[in-house]
Amino acid sequence: MQTLLKHVIFAATLLIPAAVQAACSGTDMRPYLSEAAQAEISERTAALPYAEGNHWRATRGDQTITLVGTMHIHDPRMADIVARLAPTVASADLLLVEITAEEEAALLNAISTDPTIAFLTDGPSLIERVSPDVWATLADAAQKRGVPPFMAAKYQPWFLSMTLAIAPCAMADLHAGKVGLDKLIMAEAAQADVPIAALETHREMIDLLAADPIEEQMQFLPLVAQMESTVDDATATTVAAYFEEQHGALLAFSRVFTRDQISFPPEEFEALFDEMMVMLLDQRNLMWMDRIDQRDEPNIVIAVGAAHLGGDTGLLNQLELRGFTLERQPF
Repeated sequence: MQTLLKHVIFAATLLIPAAVQAACSGTDMRPYLSEAAQAEISERTAALPYAEGNHWRATRGDQTITLVGTMHIHDPRMADIVARLAPTVASADLLLVEITAEEEAALLNAISTDPTIAFLTDGPSLIERVSPDVWATLADAAQKRGVPPFMAAKYQPWFLSMTLAIAPCAMADLHAGKVGLDKLIMAEAAQADVPIAALETHREMIDLLAADPIEEQMQFLPLVAQMESTVDDATATTVAAYFEEQHGALLAFSRVFTRDQISFPPEEFEALFDEMMVMLLDQRNLMWMDRIDQRDEPNIVIAVGAAHLGGDTGLLNQLELRGFTLERQPF
């Protein structure tokens, strides 16, 4: 069970059987969007500070901070990227990441000792909380990811949503030991004896993921069910945009594509999406910056999901506001 929890929570993988299909067959959907959707994405992206670039250097006085925007799923092209970044990582005084292996283990232990964090231990299961059509889709999606429907029915809604956000093909890759760029950079740092520190604690992660009342979490499950048919395409689009270093446009795409694919009142969707962005990005970015401000090591590398780089509350803009000079670097 700990292996299952670990790979779901950190978008790593599930302990899935060999029958799960490993090949990704999605399509980059950006060229197929309507003109109106493409125009909206362009407009939203243009309004974001630092909407592009996966590799930046920030300097202020004697301190240099190298920022690397990562992707949590695997791609073969990451091997060359890690090789190019290896000297920078090896010469650092500190590597800062979203969560370290020690904090990850502490999170798993917390969930193991308190199952209510991730599981429904009393009251009705998810089968009884959603419509039969929605549950049929969710159960089939869980099965594709190696989770028996009877187990998925006892997941907290946030836990099932996170599980189904990971495409089955990505899970199969990671089950085979193919990890994302953040894990690869951590391995390089460990090999070079560079200290690694977390930008957030396991308790903060729990509070973030499980904070909303179950009634609010339930709002997302019908949306997750509706998006299941596009999860492979969304994954393919994410990967393509990542290697084009277009993290700002990818956030805009996620909003527009999801909104246009589901039968949900647009105004309500916009409010939910904004709430999710505040919780997953804005609040965390600002909390991280408070901790980055406290570090006095002269040479720091920060490796976090690329979505955390751009925007008003993104790490790049926040560093500039604090007097750092930023230069984009080759990725």
